[in-house]
Amino acid sequence: MRNALLVMPILPLLLVACGEEPQDTVVTEEKLTEYKAYGTEPGWTVDIKNDEIIHTSQDGNNDFSLAVQRMKKTATGWDVKGFTDKDNISVTIVSGEECNDGMSDRIFADTVKVSVSGSGYHNGCGGEILSDPEAAEAT
Repeated sequence: MRNALLVMPILPLLLVACGEEPQDTVVTEEKLTEYKAYGTEPGWTVDIKNDEIIHTSQDGNNDFSLAVQRMKKTATGWDVKGFTDKDNISVTIVSGEECNDGMSDRIFADTVKVSVSGSGYHNGCGGEILSDPEAAEAT
């Protein structure tokens, strides 16, 4: 009986060891391939296309394009970063947190926060346009 008690704790390990080899699982990392965000006061846009972040400012003094260095799906949306020795940008997308851009009264699906070298932090909207009063008036 005593020998049986000694074997009991390792029995599950022995059963697993006798089973089939574990299959290698392919992990596919999610990627944000196309996204557009807008902000006002001051006006700016961020376009994420494939592996590039394009920042455009209303005054044209802080326009640049950077390769995406880091892209991570988070519990609330996405974190996307690009940087060089000269410029850097960090884009935080909060998916499903509706946002009004404050000027056109359009409602967007996401809230976006952007940190840009040379101009600090900006809040804006992005993703799908859920409501566009100007488009509704045109029809």
